[in-house]
Amino acid sequence: MNSQGTAAYKIACPECGSSDGNQVFTYQDKEDDSYCFACSTLFPSNTNQQEKFVMPEQNNNFNPKMFDTNPALALTDRGIRKEVVEIYGVKVGLSESDGKTITHHYYPDHKAGKVSGFEVREVDTKSFKGVGDRKGSLDLWGQHLAGKNGSNKLFITEGRCDAMALYQVIIDNTPAKFKSYLPSVVSLTRGATTGLKDIINNREFVDTYKEVILVLDGDEAGQKATKDILKAFNNFKVAKLPLKDANDMLLEGRGKELYQKAVWDSTVVRQGEVLDIEDFIDKALEQPKMGLSFPWPTVTKACFGIRPNTIHIVGAAPKIGKTDHQHQLVTHLVYQEEVNVGMFDLENSPAKTAKKLAGKRDKVDYTRPDAEYDTDKLRSTLLTMQGKVRFYDRSASRDWDDIRIAIEEMHLLDGINIFILDPLTALISRYASSEANDKLNEIMTDMADLVLKYPITIFCYSHVNPKPKGNKSHEQGGKVYSHEFTGSRAMEKWAHYGHGISRDRSEDCPPERENISEFRMLFDRDFGQGYSCDVVFDERTITYLEPRRY
Repeated sequence: MNSQGTAAYKIACPECGSSDGNQVFTYQDKEDDSYCFACSTLFPSNTNQQEKFVMPEQNNNFNPKMFDTNPALALTDRGIRKEVVEIYGVKVGLSESDGKTITHHYYPDHKAGKVSGFEVREVDTKSFKGVGDRKGSLDLWGQHLAGKNGSNKLFITEGRCDAMALYQVIIDNTPAKFKSYLPSVVSLTRGATTGLKDIINNREFVDTYKEVILVLDGDEAGQKATKDILKAFNNFKVAKLPLKDANDMLLEGRGKELYQKAVWDSTVVRQGEVLDIEDFIDKALEQPKMGLSFPWPTVTKACFGIRPNTIHIVGAAPKIGKTDHQHQLVTHLVYQEEVNVGMFDLENSPAKTAKKLAGKRDKVDYTRPDAEYDTDKLRSTLLTMQGKVRFYDRSASRDWDDIRIAIEEMHLLDGINIFILDPLTALISRYASSEANDKLNEIMTDMADLVLKYPITIFCYSHVNPKPKGNKSHEQGGKVYSHEFTGSRAMEKWAHYGHGISRDRSEDCPPERENISEFRMLFDRDFGQGYSCDVVFDERTITYLEPRRY
């Protein structure tokens, strides 16, 4: 980006969609260009934005101490004193002509507490550029200072100068006896556009604070970011400022008012616990729609498709076909419905699960040593799933609390709305039998809250308990019932649909029932409907096929 350009106005970024990050620069001797500070993309001219170039932010010669010899001086154009500048580690560049005029600001960025790069601001043009490694997940700006004070309060602003401005007025207005308990003040790393992502990426740090207050800009982008963040963190407080941002408040001489609004007047924004008709009438007037299809028409018809805000429980005895059901469902959703899926296979590695999914797509069981193993074909199929299926690494944790966080992150960051969890009972495997049912009830209650909070669907696959002696076993074709699920009361209470898979795999199976499974509705809390259909398992294509009905 030419530093001789003049920052003229802002337009929407065609690359990331930021409404306030794309700054247009005008020049005397060439066409205008624009640079998005949200996604670091340079557009060489407004007349041809198809030809975009990403500004390099990786400097192989970067040294984290490259600005150590630069002075830390008051940012007079931003109203920020030297002591605050020093606290946050900001340095300045001085004019070569007089050695006094500040020409640049250098804001250090951190990864895991260590300086990884700098955001460089040119004072005259108000333009920015990145130095060093600023890609990927960065610490919240100012996060490295956390823990130096005794407060359990955290403020999150939109910009770096907003953070310093707010911290400065907190210093000025906090009584001397409480100055050892100053709160932490940090900012987002790249503005409003990536605000939610910034907080999720630094969730472990944010969660250490009992009270978190958002002090984002009052413009459209800042308000949208606030709303998006509150969807995921509804216990955060919000400070509403009369001007655009904290730094504007400071520059207008309204520091005491900023302190009052942020520290004392911030509130938890009501998320709709108590509503009147007018609050949701548009939603109530929406006509119900069919959801995404299942691979089996009868199931689609009975459930009205796969709809958001629902939990499905699918149960079967071992070796009856639960995994085939699951993998066929996933490949159908990915390749036929063209939606992305999050996989939580708690019994297999991501590599094995992906291999099975690829096999379902290619009609080849790649897990068998005697399969027609075509490495190139397998690699090609695996790559078609890239970006479409996200896999949870079970070796990290099999605790519901961690899985819930992963589901939220996949939904909020990757846009995934359908999740597969198999087996549900793995979440309670470490508990004694006397505790397991109670724990599963807690999990199912929390899961029900999760699918109400977000427009997502969760399919939970579960083993079923053996039948009592004297009854036809599941291996002999005995029907699956919901009471045979471990924790059946919790599942029937909180899940919306229960599905059972039955199949006779005994030596005495009648020839006409070989390779035939029964899919059956066990319960339907939404509509009280049922279904039962025979499906043929095609050994050649490792696929359940529902015969066409005329």
